[in-house]
Amino acid sequence: MARSIDILVLSDLHLGTNQCRVGRLYKYLKSVKPKMLILNGDIIDFWLLDLKKWPKKHTKILSYFFNLMTDDVPIYYLPGNHDDYMKQFDGFNFHNVHIQNELFLDLDGNKTWFMHGDKNDKSVKGSIRSIAIGAGKAFDKVVGFNRFINEWEKFLGVRKQTNFSKSLKDKTKSAIKKGNEFEQQYIEEAAQKNIDTLVCGHVHRPGITKVVSLENKKEITYLNSGDWTENCTALEYVDGKWSLYRYKFNYTGHESVLKNVRFTQSDIYPFLEKQD
Repeated sequence: MARSIDILVLSDLHLGTNQCRVGRLYKYLKSVKPKMLILNGDIIDFWLLDLKKWPKKHTKILSYFFNLMTDDVPIYYLPGNHDDYMKQFDGFNFHNVHIQNELFLDLDGNKTWFMHGDKNDKSVKGSIRSIAIGAGKAFDKVVGFNRFINEWEKFLGVRKQTNFSKSLKDKTKSAIKKGNEFEQQYIEEAAQKNIDTLVCGHVHRPGITKVVSLENKKEITYLNSGDWTENCTALEYVDGKWSLYRYKFNYTGHESVLKNVRFTQSDIYPFLEKQD
């Protein structure tokens, strides 16, 4: 039976690309029943989108979202950099679907700011944007080759599979971050706005942590919902508490689990569906 949750936050699905772990994502979505859905950017990857090559199994994810629409579940779409085309529709509302570049909610007296996290990232702006798109297309091909290698490793019984695509992306993002501390800029801005909780995506680094503004020393809870390309994570808000969930696959068999990153035993949910 699907678990009822108050708010589900997803980001960086990159639908339409080789990078999206669509089988794991769909399995997770079928396990939850959100009362509100926040799509925090990079949902459909318009940078790499080729409708002629759209994977049919990715349509299952869109169908899930459309079903929530018909069930009158509020859906907030906050565009990121890979779906920046949608930012021009800021403020557009259709029934229970709202397109906004950022979202502010009062959650049990806690001022919460949702944003994708790309607006101050110089590595995806201006003239560099075209370079980033080209690099993204090359990386998507690397991911496709990586999955091919993984299939052979699984056939040969290799327990720990190669993930050089993730290593490449981690090193690239780490190098960019050294010269572009945009996350700290958001924290300072959140402190100025007297925000209690900041929720982002973009950097593909899931986590829940306490941070302190360098300027006014205000403590802020910083959450990142991660992604569904490498980390396979989602943020859930239930009964006034945030939890970060990660999909994990046991390569010794076909049992998959969703596990709270804090490794709370009560938050383990087993599945018996074949890996994508």
